[in-house]
Amino acid sequence: EGGRYHPSTCEPRSRTAVIIPHRNRETHLGHLLYYLHPFLQRQQLQYGIYVVHQVGPGGVVSPGGGLHRGRCRRCQPPVSPQAGNSTFNRAKLLNVGVKEALKDEEWDCLFLHDVDLIPENDHNLYTCDPWNPKHVSVAMNKFGYSLPYPQYFGGVSALTPDQYMKINGFPNEYWGWGGEDDDIATR
Repeated sequence: EGGRYHPSTCEPRSRTAVIIPHRNRETHLGHLLYYLHPFLQRQQLQYGIYVVHQVGPGGVVSPGGGLHRGRCRRCQPPVSPQAGNSTFNRAKLLNVGVKEALKDEEWDCLFLHDVDLIPENDHNLYTCDPWNPKHVSVAMNKFGYSLPYPQYFGGVSALTPDQYMKINGFPNEYWGWGGEDDDIATR
């Protein structure tokens, strides 16, 4: 139903929430959701996908009207006229997405997922390491299948809810592109 799935033939190996910060990338979002649903179902996961939209001037996040669950093919997410003119705050969107996801269900794993990255291999398991946060997008085609720098933690990362709480979420003061992932890597 919508952005949720529970395998009917087995106990899921994990209960994973995928949080996707989004602004003005409807084409990317459509492609990601088209590929992500069957990818996660093949892994026999119970999952929920949370697309968090930035709306309003100054990067204000609308947790009610800005959070949508489900597939982009059936409904187009609303785009605020101000959304394209405000500075993007990925970290704040991720924090809102995690908060909303944890209100819905007790997830084992939180996947923080950029809208423009699609998993290329079914061996990329969308499960968490119970001991350490996990950087999942360690080989991306846009970087020649290597990391741009050793401590890079951007793109797609996985944390348990406890790990997320221990680092106190993402820092909300990073506006524009970059910085918040490096901050998390040092935590």
